[in-house]
Amino acid sequence: MKKIAILGPNLESQGGVNVVIEHLKNFFISQNIEVYLYPVGKTNIKESKYIHPINSNNKKIQLKLLEQKFMDDFNLVIANNLRTHYLLSNLNVNNDLYVFHQGSVLQEKNFITSLKQKIRFKKIYNNKRVVFLNKCFKDEFLRKFNVNIEYTVIPNPFDFEKIKRKADQIKINGDYILGVGRFTKSKNFDFLLKAYAKGDFSEELWLLGDGEERENLQRLAVNLGIEKKVKFLGWHKNPFPYIKNAKILVHPSKFEALPTILIEALILNTPVIATDIKCGPGDILMNELKDFLVPLNNVEILSDKMKKALKSYPKIKDEYIEKYRLENVGCQYLRFLQ
Repeated sequence: MKKIAILGPNLESQGGVNVVIEHLKNFFISQNIEVYLYPVGKTNIKESKYIHPINSNNKKIQLKLLEQKFMDDFNLVIANNLRTHYLLSNLNVNNDLYVFHQGSVLQEKNFITSLKQKIRFKKIYNNKRVVFLNKCFKDEFLRKFNVNIEYTVIPNPFDFEKIKRKADQIKINGDYILGVGRFTKSKNFDFLLKAYAKGDFSEELWLLGDGEERENLQRLAVNLGIEKKVKFLGWHKNPFPYIKNAKILVHPSKFEALPTILIEALILNTPVIATDIKCGPGDILMNELKDFLVPLNNVEILSDKMKKALKSYPKIKDEYIEKYRLENVGCQYLRFLQ
């Protein structure tokens, strides 16, 4: 039986990377492949046959623990974030694969930081196999870092049927515009609040998520005079009923690799609006949907597009999202098996 190892963040961490890992794990198992998880970071998860936690936040200790626990008979080893990329590159295996989920690596940095990053990336990725989530990310990465890699473009996988089932588990009542994500500066929810305040919408604004910017966003809502119309809902284990029943979903982020929330909304036939950032949304909103890409931090245009989407939104065609179906994505990973 073939074996695959998957390295990623600790299993308690929020975010899309662990969702992707779970989807791929289930697909590989359905293909009679054994899957071993190596979650990296401080955790309460216990050791088991198929889960080997790297229970530390210290890079040197993580590498030592991974070397102790790692088996040498895998047909494929997949690393899914920057920390596990570094760790995997130090194991000296010949069947490794590096998947980039972090669009923030394309963010401009000062000269010294940028130079250090370029040197570090050459050491990690030169002559490695790398997966990018879209062509734009791949092109920008190669331009910025000039590393010699063997690359493939494969989007993240989505379990369409599971998403639809979970969306129907509870009924959400209300007329609302939805924003979903971590409350961080890069997710840019202050932009959405300002656009919402400018538009004088009858629908409420519901924000699903949490993070270090929550108090700042709550203060901004008060300053804008919209605090009675904005609901901060916190994290929800199952966000899909909220997504399905939203009038529109707005994604105001500054940096993304492949924003999963946009694809999940389209799968649930929910209209979406997103910032036209360097990579990500422009690969998802195809054809007539591209009209709902808005310039970053242009409050007036975002507000106008929200009104337009509420009034009339193009048909979300199956052809726009079929490439993200789990079975189609999973089969592309099988090509890497040795």
